[in-house]
Amino acid sequence: MPSTAAARRTAIGVGVLTTGLGGALAVAPEACGAAVGLTDTAGLRTIGVADLALVPGLVRGPRRWPWMVARGTLNVGIVAYLLGRPPGPDTTRRRVLCGVLAGVTVQDLRVAVALRRAGA
Repeated sequence: MPSTAAARRTAIGVGVLTTGLGGALAVAPEACGAAVGLTDTAGLRTIGVADLALVPGLVRGPRRWPWMVARGTLNVGIVAYLLGRPPGPDTTRRRVLCGVLAGVTVQDLRVAVALRRAGA
């Protein structure tokens, strides 16, 4: 389990990364979708806006653990969305992305537990 200080730094880092990814998805869903073989700009934009909604709590929240849980929960929703898309030439790429998101989710939840234990 990460230390409290490391967990706080991680939450802030996740918030900064989420700002970039969420912003890109919200502003340029077509370009982001091309990277994973998705053309559903409305779905990608929705994911981006949901990402951005988490940023204030991750970066500045007095208690960051609920925001890390929300981040992990959103990742699960994104994986469900990706797996629910019709098969196509980029199915393998989407599955790899799902695996990456699963690994990130485990880390998000580990950080959430460390923060929760510290009351942070």
